[in-house]
Amino acid sequence: MKERCLETRKIYSGRVVALRIDRVMLPSGRKSIREVVEHRGAVAAIPVKGDKIILIRQYRYPVDEVIYEIPAGTREKNETPDETMARELEEEIGYRAGRLTHLFTFYSTPGFTTEKISIYLAEELEPVERRPEHDENIEVVEVEKERIPEMIKNGEIRDGKTIAALCYYMLGAG
Repeated sequence: MKERCLETRKIYSGRVVALRIDRVMLPSGRKSIREVVEHRGAVAAIPVKGDKIILIRQYRYPVDEVIYEIPAGTREKNETPDETMARELEEEIGYRAGRLTHLFTFYSTPGFTTEKISIYLAEELEPVERRPEHDENIEVVEVEKERIPEMIKNGEIRDGKTIAALCYYMLGAG
């Protein structure tokens, strides 16, 4: 079932992603092309504050929409997922988690990218100075936990990582 890479050609390397084109040998013996977006990996957290979950609303240029998300970010070089998550919570929502628990890790879109996202539960939140990055325009929104399922069902929350994380949490797995 595994495919074997015959040749790799780097097309682009940027700040967030890189793109390569691989020529592969399929198990059937036929050849094919795979377009692969390389990604360092990301983290995201469900920040719980009493009976509320802290979400963010921000404009996402690729989809040209303002969307609800849980705080998240891309790992920097030489940064552990835990370190990335702690940094992102401070930058995006202005909280430090007294308890940060890794829940699960998943591939965001394994058909074309190497991106893995580690999902955390952030509890015992302490306010700190918010330090958004220069290109971020984020609104912090506290949402009652009981509203979350309806927000997912009616399409208010449309971000994949956010839906996966919140469904996991609402099922009592977090």
